[in-house]
Parts: sequence; structure tokens; C-alpha cells
Amino acid sequence: MSEPFTNEPIAVDDLPRLEDAAFVSVDPRYVWGRLVGLSGAAAVVVAIAVLIVWRSNATFWPSLLGAVIVAALVGLAILAGLEARRLAYQVREHDLSLRSGVIRHRVETIPFSRIQHVSVGRGPFERSLGLATLQVSSAGPDIAVPGLSVDDAERIKRTVAERAGTDDEPPAHRGHHDWAPPPSPPGPAP
Repeated sequence: MSEPFTNEPIAVDDLPRLEDAAFVSVDPRYVWGRLVGLSGAAAVVVAIAVLIVWRSNATFWPSLLGAVIVAALVGLAILAGLEARRLAYQVREHDLSLRSGVIRHRVETIPFSRIQHVSVGRGPFERSLGLATLQVSSAGPDIAVPGLSVDDAERIKRTVAERAGTDDEPPAHRGHHDWAPPPSPPGPAP
């Protein structure tokens, strides 16, 4: 005989907590890289505004537009710097968490049992800084942890993949000898 279904409340105070002090910040090079990228964009905008003013008779509107765009880029640079400084991760016994957001603080947690794939990506920007992004796909939301040193990203990837029981590489990256078509379902012979 099975037990009757119950759905009793759980005391919130008894639930495990994410310790804020246990979050690990991303590499400081990520913060500087974001700021350098936005500074480069601001320099391009200023150069274009100067070129427009120099080539036209109008000086006020192009100058004002350039100043507004530079101010917006400076604001974005400040927000990007604050975001990069808040960005942190935490690996616990049963899950991986990502803390992010400046205006709207977020903490996303993915249990290892829901993780389907883990990979490390490195675009040109990250390669130039010696950084990588840990990408975690799950049966639910996916998360990406940018700004990790390559060694840290690979080490965390191995740990998460082991705990989640996933393969290190997706089937497309394995040799063709590892793949075999699924067996045909049994049925009447033709």
C-alpha cells in the first residue's frame, strides 16, 4: 500500500543558502577588457563626430550628437565595469550558481542533475586577454560564466561534467568511430 500524497510546507529557514562570501569573482582582466572595448567604441564615435564637424559647415548639432553618444558610452562603460565586478560564480556539491546584474541583481543556480552539456568557448576578445567562457546547457535555462582564466574554465568544466555525468565533448566533436546509428526497432520482416 502506498503512502497518501502530502504537500506540507517547508520552513524556509531550514533550506540551504548560497554563501555570498563563497562566490568567486571573474578574472580582473575581464573588467579591463570590457572597459577597453567600450573606450575604443567611444574613440571611434568621437573621431566620426570630429570628421563630420570638420567636413561640414554645421558645428553645433554634430558636436551635440557626438557628446550625447560619448556620454551614453561612458555610462555604458561604468555599468559594464560594475557588472563585471559583480559577476561571480560558485560551485557547490550539487550545483553551479552564477551571480550577475547591477541594476537587477540575479543569482541563477543549475543543479548538476539538470546539466546536459558543458563547454569552454574563447572568442577573439577572450583569446587576446587569455580568458574563456564556461558554457553550461541544462534542461532549463542555460548559463555562461565569462571572464575565467583558461585553466580555471577547463578545471571547472571537468568538475561540472564529472558531477553531472556528461561527456566532455558533444557528439559532433567526437570521431566518427564513436558514433553508431541507433538499432532498428524490432518488427515484422519485409
